Amino acid sequence: MQELRAEVRAEFQMLYQEQFQSMRPMQSPIEEHVVPPPPTGRSGKGSCSASAIPEDDMDDGSPCLLYILEEDEMVLVARGTEFRSATVCHGMQLLEDEVKVSVDEMIMPDASVPLSTEEIFTVEQAYKSFITWPKFLVKPVSDPSTQEQQKIPLSEDDPLSSLHLLADILDDKPLEVQYDANVFGHGSEVPIYLNSQDVRELASGTQELNISIIQLWTMYMSGVTNKLGRSDDYGFIDPQDIHESNDFDHINMRMISSFRRGKKIYFLPYISGRHWQLLVMSVQDNYALWFCSLHRPPPTQLRQAIDCSISASMMMDGRSIVKSRKIAWISLKCNRQNGSYECGYYVMYWMTHIVRSHITRSWETRFKTTTPVPEKSLLFIRNAAAKYIVRLYNSS
Repeated sequence: MQELRAEVRAEFQMLYQEQFQSMRPMQSPIEEHVVPPPPTGRSGKGSCSASAIPEDDMDDGSPCLLYILEEDEMVLVARGTEFRSATVCHGMQLLEDEVKVSVDEMIMPDASVPLSTEEIFTVEQAYKSFITWPKFLVKPVSDPSTQEQQKIPLSEDDPLSSLHLLADILDDKPLEVQYDANVFGHGSEVPIYLNSQDVRELASGTQELNISIIQLWTMYMSGVTNKLGRSDDYGFIDPQDIHESNDFDHINMRMISSFRRGKKIYFLPYISGRHWQLLVMSVQDNYALWFCSLHRPPPTQLRQAIDCSISASMMMDGRSIVKSRKIAWISLKCNRQNGSYECGYYVMYWMTHIVRSHITRSWETRFKTTTPVPEKSLLFIRNAAAKYIVRLYNSS
């Protein structure tokens, strides 16, 4: 059923985009109303640089929220600036139901823009650029200086109930969580964005989890290892770094950097399609443990990236790869999910069980059942995640 809904949604979005694109005229030599830039002596960064393109008068820009259609509801994907008086965007005459915007802040970088161009298909590609957007998917932002309200702390005693309140709060603006370089081994200029849809998925307990929830859970588990005095034993890798949409070199370089932190065990939450899986690695003992709640094998792309990064890490550490044995890939006998949405919770459960039980060896004797994770254990995971997120909001 989930796959059917995904196919229908994808087909709807494609037809929606084709409808708009077909209404747009072919590019013509329309001259844009140019406002000459001040003589700063600096050159631009290309035709899509929002900071360097002299087009329509930019003085009328106002903050806005940018949405897309996701199934039957509007989903916030970015914050930006709309230019209502603009009539042209990148040489294309705007239709009456279109508006020129710039993407100033990403909320869902991987989301597809409603009106793509030859160079821009996702929100991330549109970042700091001008792009055309359907007017009905652009909402104004009230001036925070005149609309400022005192934030009321949410209850941490009943965190799952508080999530419903938090989701309503985040409808206007997502929660920005600072990227923790101490957890992931590297910094990032882009924070982790937690939006209302992510929170509602966790609050429901019956929907698949987005990557931001798993990222925050990884940060939470890092805090648990510190409190237990096990920070030298366990390391964590950002699931965004090994996302299947990344190219091989990017994944490889992130792995090499991470594996040189000297941890005994590394957790690598991995999403394939819409299914979460967990890779547990020991660089020292040269093995990779695979956890999958549907008992699928590890993807070939991930195996190749791991094998390559392990060899590169050994060479950089001065160890010979000629005499070393190949990394052992082991698919453990692990819990199997009953439904279609629990995979993210299973990954969170396995990470928790390993850290709290201080498991670093004898894996096959510790994991030897395929029975589903008990509901009370999944509820514990949801409560812990909800409490952590509510605490992040209260301290923001």
